[in-house]
Amino acid sequence: MKKPVTIHTRRLTIGLGKAVAKRTILRAGEDWTEVAKRVAKGNSSLIPARLKKHRLAEYKLLKKHIANATILMSGRHLQHGDATQPTRNMEVFTNCSTASASFIVFYLLLNGSGVGRAYDDDMCLVNWDHMSVVRCVLDDKHPDFVWGEDESVKEARHKYAKAYWFVVPDSREGWAQAIEKIEVMAYEKKYKDDLLVLDFSKVRPKGSPIGGMQDRPASGPKPLMRAIQKVTTVKNAGMPSWKQAMFVDHYLAECVLVGGARRAARIATKVWTDPDIFDFIDLKQGGFLWSANDSVAVDDKFWQQKAKHAKRVLDAVLHASYHHDTGEPGLFNQHRFVQNDTGFDGYRDGKYAISNKYQPGKKTTRMLSHLARNAGSKVYMQIPNPCGEITLNMLGGYCVIADVVPYHAPDFASALEAFRAATRALIRVNTMDSLYNREVSRTNRIGVSMTGIHEFGWNAFGYSFRDLINEEKSKDFWLTLAAFKRAVVDEAEKYSRFLGLVTPHTNTTIKPAGTTSKLFGLSEGAHLPAMREYIRWVQFINGDPLVAKYKKEGYPVRELKSYHGTTVVGFPTQPEICRLGMNGELVTAGEATPEEQFKWLMLLEKYWIVGIDESGNPLPDTGNQVSYTLKYKKDKVNFRHFKAMMKKYYSQVKCASVMPQQELTAYEYQPEEAVTIGDFMKTLNEITGELDEDIDLEVLKCDTGACPI
Repeated sequence: MKKPVTIHTRRLTIGLGKAVAKRTILRAGEDWTEVAKRVAKGNSSLIPARLKKHRLAEYKLLKKHIANATILMSGRHLQHGDATQPTRNMEVFTNCSTASASFIVFYLLLNGSGVGRAYDDDMCLVNWDHMSVVRCVLDDKHPDFVWGEDESVKEARHKYAKAYWFVVPDSREGWAQAIEKIEVMAYEKKYKDDLLVLDFSKVRPKGSPIGGMQDRPASGPKPLMRAIQKVTTVKNAGMPSWKQAMFVDHYLAECVLVGGARRAARIATKVWTDPDIFDFIDLKQGGFLWSANDSVAVDDKFWQQKAKHAKRVLDAVLHASYHHDTGEPGLFNQHRFVQNDTGFDGYRDGKYAISNKYQPGKKTTRMLSHLARNAGSKVYMQIPNPCGEITLNMLGGYCVIADVVPYHAPDFASALEAFRAATRALIRVNTMDSLYNREVSRTNRIGVSMTGIHEFGWNAFGYSFRDLINEEKSKDFWLTLAAFKRAVVDEAEKYSRFLGLVTPHTNTTIKPAGTTSKLFGLSEGAHLPAMREYIRWVQFINGDPLVAKYKKEGYPVRELKSYHGTTVVGFPTQPEICRLGMNGELVTAGEATPEEQFKWLMLLEKYWIVGIDESGNPLPDTGNQVSYTLKYKKDKVNFRHFKAMMKKYYSQVKCASVMPQQELTAYEYQPEEAVTIGDFMKTLNEITGELDEDIDLEVLKCDTGACPI
């Protein structure tokens, strides 16, 4: 390295970092040191009790690296990690997953996991036209029962002489079982004219605390009851099965969003060879089915562009992506995803989705067996998670991910130690009970990621973005990343052997890292900083006493005209990278050309995702993907340029989101407003005190735009 790494005292960034931590991570009375202790305790407790010395050593090491922020476990770990972790289900600690049936999609969303699903014709087996006649009922003594709106249990018992009844348990598992009943009865095609009554009387009322979710208020039974009524509208709507499934999953995702569990992040994929692919490409035009990002699965045959169908699909995708202004549908190169089918044939028994907490019924197992047979007949079975950074079996799998921040490491040895410690921590997570126990045991898949990469490149090597994409000039930087990759590979093999597990099929990635990077003001994952200094405008309801406090302390405040009853408060924000003395060499996302960004992606895949040995030869590919949103300006990139660029570069990377940069300056409210350094300092100087800042939760939801691929 050309320059020694600066040792930083690790504190949450004043303003933005503290606001994000308060919103998403910190429990009552906690600071960052206590978060490190809590999360390290939970993860190290996954080590068997017989390995007492190892457990203690790992606790101390993990606590040290989290406290110093050289390791940032994903936000799910930072939120939920504590001494109870060994007793909880793995889904709570996974960022994303995949699913092959609607009830599983719903169950995973309820657990806070983002979900990907393949809507290929042969993976959508349920014809929802065969759905039963479904009625949702509620005891008239339930606090959420509304006379004249809800059907009571008493009335239903009196009215329906012959019906299948299911009392919905008050749990995530119970809600998923209700959907399972509907879906499997439709799959069997025997109950189309029969009545299925779902009794929600046991579901706790709205506002009741939810244990295991920091006592957040329950939504009550109404969101699911309304969602099921929407699901019934797909029956006899004249849609093919794959399209029915997309609407069903959308209605269920809406339910999760309304219930407040999380944003219900999803990705919907469809293989390019399906006859209905053109309908899929245009499906979201007009704002429909907004809860999922849509992407087309392509392969090497597609990119040869010899078949007329392949040419038509590429033209349609590129036209929609550019002219609909959304970047959708995206593309992903299925043939480049790591796929290891060892042990997969066993899934044909249909028992690949079962855990201590959730056991599908016997009839369900037959449906899942049918799905497994169809998946097994495919050449490519891997699809990405919603943010694109992990390759997962389309039947089911999980993202188990964490960031290492080499920028925060005092030296190369400390950085290596952090990469190895993060590798071990993620492998331990894979020993937890989960719905996909078999797939987790078969693959032991993990994703060790990095964030603050641009800060590391400048601080340790003196390289700006444009230096980094000059491979020869910045070779020492890239060889350092390759050394980190080899350390992850080596540790994954050794530690898995130590615990008696298979070696992880994949081990490195770069995730979006939007929330965790904000804790310390870092550039997010592989992304360039979106802007230099800026004002974060946060919405408050008019009359909120906090507004008066902020105004008194000198923060900029303005009442919005186009958002009635809303006032915004401005918080001046300066990313960490702006404080490193780059003297004009800093490149923001909007300043890098698409071609430069593709080159950056290809180098990251070469040295970190795939890796090279000490002689410079590629390693066997054990990498996942880089989650990256490549933005371009339509006033500089016309459609002809865009089309040529995609044809030239996209086949050379595993995946990426390519989308136009939105022009927001015409809007009265912008969550983030770029300002000059002069205006930034002026605003800062007018603030006389320091109050706890806030942040809109909406801004934390894939604000880098890294989700749609």
